[in-house]
Amino acid sequence: MILIESVFMPEVQPLIDNMLTLETGELVGRIYSRGIIGQNEVTVTSGFIGKVEAAAITQKMIDRFSPGIVVLVSGAGALDTSLKPGDIIAGTEFQEYDLIVPARSNSTRITSVDSSTIEHVQSFFPDAKLGKIVSGDRLVADAKERDRLYKETAALCLDMDSAAVARVCQLNSIPFAVFKVILDMCDEYSERDFSENFKLYATKPAEIIFSILKRHILDVK
Repeated sequence: MILIESVFMPEVQPLIDNMLTLETGELVGRIYSRGIIGQNEVTVTSGFIGKVEAAAITQKMIDRFSPGIVVLVSGAGALDTSLKPGDIIAGTEFQEYDLIVPARSNSTRITSVDSSTIEHVQSFFPDAKLGKIVSGDRLVADAKERDRLYKETAALCLDMDSAAVARVCQLNSIPFAVFKVILDMCDEYSERDFSENFKLYATKPAEIIFSILKRHILDVK
C-alpha cells in the first residue's frame, strides 16, 4: 500500500481520476480514495494546512492503512532564486526552519528518504532537482526574508508540511518521498503568483507519480 498525500485535493486529482477505485471514505474529516494504479495499491488523501495538521493526518492515515511508503506531492515556494515556477523538487533533507533547538540542531534534520522512489522520478523526469526542503507555520512573502532563510538553511524551497510528514514517517519507520512543484518565489508577488501558477502546475508532481505507478511496483513491502 502506498499512501499519497497533498495539501489540496486538485493536486492529487489525476491519481483519483485514473485509479481503479476500491473504496472511498472519510477519516478525521478528510476524504480518501483507495484503489489500484498499475500493480500498486494506493490510498490518496489531502487536506492539511501547517505542520500540526500535516503530522496529525499523516499519523491517522498510517494507523488506518499501514502503508509501505508515504509520498507527499504538493506546491512550494522557492528560496533558491535560480528556480522558477513549474520546477520539480525531490526532497533529500527536511528541516523545520521555525523550530529553534540550539543544543539539538542536527537532530531536527531528517534525511531518511526513500531513494528508490526518487530514482524512479529522476528516470521519468530528469529535470527534477534534488535538495533540501524546509517547513514552517507561516507564509513567506518577502524577498529579504526569503534570502535570509536561503542563506541560513541552503534549502531549495519552503512549505508548511514536508518536515512534519517526514518526521512522522521517520518515527514510524516508514519510507517516504516528497515531490514539490514551485508555485511562487516567496516574494512580494507570492499571493498573485501562487493563484496563477496553481492552475498551471499544481498537478505536475501527481502526474509524474502516476506515470511511474503505471509501469513500476513501488511498494515492495
